[in-house]
Amino acid sequence: MAAAQRVLNWIGVVLTVACLAAVLAGDTELIGRFEHAALPLSWVLAGGAAVAFFATELCDPKRSEAEADEDSSAQFSSEWQMAELRD
Repeated sequence: MAAAQRVLNWIGVVLTVACLAAVLAGDTELIGRFEHAALPLSWVLAGGAAVAFFATELCDPKRSEAEADEDSSAQFSSEWQMAELRD
């Protein structure tokens, strides 16, 4: 896992825990200062966590779909040739 992925993953984890803490402490005076009627603090934190987790997936250094398709077609053709040789 790349360093950027680890950082984004940890940001997502921290924001998720903060979201749960904001939900549990929602009726307290401290969290009540930051709450907004139209957009609660917990929603903002949950949205930030979702964005961080999506960014982690976008940073994934996996091969592109085109490369994967080329490899699978090459594997299929080699298997087809082996089957023809057996007959």
